Amino acid sequence: MFSRVKIKRGALDHFRKKARAAFPLEIQAYMIGKIVSVNEIDVTKIVYTTEYGVQTRGSVSWYLSDLNAAKIKASKMGQTIVGDIHSHPSWDAVMSKDDYAVCIRESYSIQGIVSVSNKKRTRIHFWTPNSALECQIVYI
Repeated sequence: MFSRVKIKRGALDHFRKKARAAFPLEIQAYMIGKIVSVNEIDVTKIVYTTEYGVQTRGSVSWYLSDLNAAKIKASKMGQTIVGDIHSHPSWDAVMSKDDYAVCIRESYSIQGIVSVSNKKRTRIHFWTPNSALECQIVYI
C-alpha cells in the first residue's frame, strides 16, 4: 500500500536543512496532500510550527492549537494531513515503536523520517504502517 510518495525535492531539502540546524533535537512537520491511488500519495505542502510543545533528543510534538490550524489549512486546500515527517538525530531513518503507534492512532497514511548524523549527513525514508518496505520517493 502506498509504494510511491510524490513530493517536491525542494520541500524535502528544506526539511533536511531544518533538521541539521536543530541537531541534536528532533523536529517535526505535517504533510498535507492527497491519496492518488492505492499505490501513490501526493504531498503538496509541508507545514511547520513556530514553537513545539515538546522538543528533545528523542521526542517532539506540536501544541494542539497548531495541529488544528494545520488541519484547517489542509481542509481549505481540499486535502488532508496524510502524515508527518520528523527527524531522528543520531539514529536511523526507520519507524520506532512509538512512531508506528502514532501512525496508527492518528490514521496517517505515511510517515517520513530523516536521520541526521553529526549535524551534516541526512538520510530520508518514507514508511506506511502497513508494510515493512520503504516507499519510493518520486520528485515532482
